[in-house]
Amino acid sequence: MLIDLSDTLGPDFELVSYLRRLTDHCAALAAADSAAVLLADSDGSLRSTDPHAGEGRVAALFDRHHEHGPGSTAFATAAANGGPVTRWPAITGVATLAGFAHAHAVPMRLRGTPLGAVCLYRVADQAFDAEQVAAVQAVADIAAIGINAERAVRQRQTRTDQLQSALESRVLIEQAKGVLAERHHQSASESFQELRSLSRSHNLKIAQVAAEVVRSAAHVRLAARG
Repeated sequence: MLIDLSDTLGPDFELVSYLRRLTDHCAALAAADSAAVLLADSDGSLRSTDPHAGEGRVAALFDRHHEHGPGSTAFATAAANGGPVTRWPAITGVATLAGFAHAHAVPMRLRGTPLGAVCLYRVADQAFDAEQVAAVQAVADIAAIGINAERAVRQRQTRTDQLQSALESRVLIEQAKGVLAERHHQSASESFQELRSLSRSHNLKIAQVAAEVVRSAAHVRLAARG
């Protein structure tokens, strides 16, 4: 289980599948009848993920976790909390309809800072014991480390892709400036202003205009050779 939840850097990593496995492991450890994971987005707001159980009422209950219930409390306080579902009036009705009597949640912490929460539900009118909660907390914190590592890799890749795209755009623009300078016997600065003017008039990015200029020049050269 720990190896499964630690492996977030492989090329085939898929977050939704990972979170489903996480909820499965946590539900088994706590003898819970259902579980869900909440993750904070870039602005710190909690969002519900794919639930452990897919019934309509259960899904509706988990959808409310990002605003109400033990999950939001665990995230806000960086501490586990739980009790009878009647402790959270906003979710009591739908939790009772779904058949649940007790709920518990633990934060997913990275160096003490919550990244989300794991929420547990039990049909039996029986609280989760301390050992079960401690086991789920350990797994949740391991998952937080793995998810953070995957996010860091993804962010680095995004920055790399952005830099590569910017470099390719710059190369195209310089090539297009050369084409226009030769075609119209003008300076590089004048050619760039022409690209900007074409960009505005056609509501296109300068790089898109530059690519078209370079393609048209290549087409002309090929036609001349033919």
